[in-house]
Amino acid sequence: PFVPNSALLGLGVGLWRAMPPKAKSKARLPDGAVCDLTAERGVKLYYEVSGPHGADWQGDKEEVLFMLLGSTADLRKTADQQYVNQSVSMYKILTFDHRNTGRSTIKDEPCTMEDYADDAAALLKAVIPEKLPVYVIGISFGGMVAQHLAIRHPELIKKLVLCCCATGGEGGMSYPIHDWYAPGTTIEERVTKKIFQANTDRTEEWKEKNKTEWQMSLALLSRDEKVGIDEPLRMEGITRQLEARRNHDTWDKIGQLADMEVLVLGSTQDNITPPAIMENMVKRIGKNCQSKLDFGWGHAFIAADTAAMPYVNKWLRQPIEGKAETKSTEQLPAAGKAEAGALQVWKVVGGADKGGIVVRVGEGTSSAQAESRLSTGALVEELAVNGDRLNYRLLRGEGPVTGWVAIKLSGGKELLVKTDERP
Repeated sequence: PFVPNSALLGLGVGLWRAMPPKAKSKARLPDGAVCDLTAERGVKLYYEVSGPHGADWQGDKEEVLFMLLGSTADLRKTADQQYVNQSVSMYKILTFDHRNTGRSTIKDEPCTMEDYADDAAALLKAVIPEKLPVYVIGISFGGMVAQHLAIRHPELIKKLVLCCCATGGEGGMSYPIHDWYAPGTTIEERVTKKIFQANTDRTEEWKEKNKTEWQMSLALLSRDEKVGIDEPLRMEGITRQLEARRNHDTWDKIGQLADMEVLVLGSTQDNITPPAIMENMVKRIGKNCQSKLDFGWGHAFIAADTAAMPYVNKWLRQPIEGKAETKSTEQLPAAGKAEAGALQVWKVVGGADKGGIVVRVGEGTSSAQAESRLSTGALVEELAVNGDRLNYRLLRGEGPVTGWVAIKLSGGKELLVKTDERP
C-alpha cells in the first residue's frame, strides 16, 4: 500500500503533500516472479512488472521502462517501491532485485559490475525478448550498472537515462557508502548518515525544526533497513555488492555511448553524487548526451521530485535522432522552435574579456553555476529557448557540453547570436 511520505525517499518532507489524491487511495500491486538464469548466469533474479496505469499511455502508446535500482535495493522496501510508484502511470515498469540483494540469489563470492550488467541483459532477453530494445533508467548504483549494460549490450537499449551516478575512475566516484556498513555501525547510525548525505537541506538545524518529519524519516528508513536482515547471507551479499561498486570505472569506455541517446539527471542537493561529478560524465559521453542537474530533493529526486518523471517521460518519447519519423513542432522543445528538421546554431559573441559566458545547470538565473564558462566563439545547438535563456548543446569550442545561458544581458548587449556557421 501507499505510504504517505518521501522522507524515506527524498529523505525529507512528505511527498504525499504533492501527490494526487488517487495515488494515495488506489494501489495496484505489481506482478512478481523469479527468472531462473542458473544455467547462463548462475543466479535466479526476482523481478516485478507493473503498469502502465495511466490510460493516456496504454494501448499503442505502451512502452517498457527497464528500471535498475540502487545499492542494497530490495523491492520489499517501501523506499525502493516509490521509484516504481512515480513511474508506473506512464510505463510498463520492469524492475528487479540485483544479485546479492532482495529475493534474488545471494552468493558470498566476488562479483563485478560487469556481472551485474550481464545479469540485467540476460533478464531482459529472458523476460521480454519481443519488446527489445527498450528504454532504460538507472538510478544511483543502478545507473552505474546501466553504464556497463549500455557499453556491453547497446543493442538492448532504445534510450538511456542515468540518474545520480558517476563513471568512477578519473571522472570521480560517488560517496563511498560502504562506510555506512562498517562493522559496528547501528541501523540508526547508518540511516542518519544516509539522510544527511543524500540531501544537503537535511542538517542538524533542519532536524531540530522538523522533529516530527525527522522521526518519521528515521522510523521508515530504519524499517526498510531491517527487511530481510535475518535471512541467510544477507550482510555478506550487501558486502559483495558494495565491493563491486567500489571498483566501478567506465571512464575509459563511456565515450562508446556517443551514438546513443543519453540523458543524465541529478540534483543540486545531492551530496552522494554531486552535479560536478555528473558533469564530468556528460562531457565524457559527448554528442547525443543531454543533462538536467538541478532537480530538488537530493539523491532520491526521481522518487521524491514530482517533476522528475514527467521530464523523463517527455524526453524518452521524443523521436530518436536519425530515425525515419519527422519531429513535428509540437514534439520539439516548447519555445524557440526551429523549422522541423533544421539545426538552429548560435554563436557566442560575448564574454571575451571574462573567458567566456556564464553557464548554469538549470534554466533559472539562481540555478547552480557550472564550473567552467562557455568560450567566446563557441558554436552551440539550440535545444530550447525561454525568453532570453537558451538551453544548448556544445558543437564547437570550450565549456560545458550542455546547460543554460543568457542570450543577452539586461542592458541589451548580445551574448549569443543565431548563425549559419556549422562546426
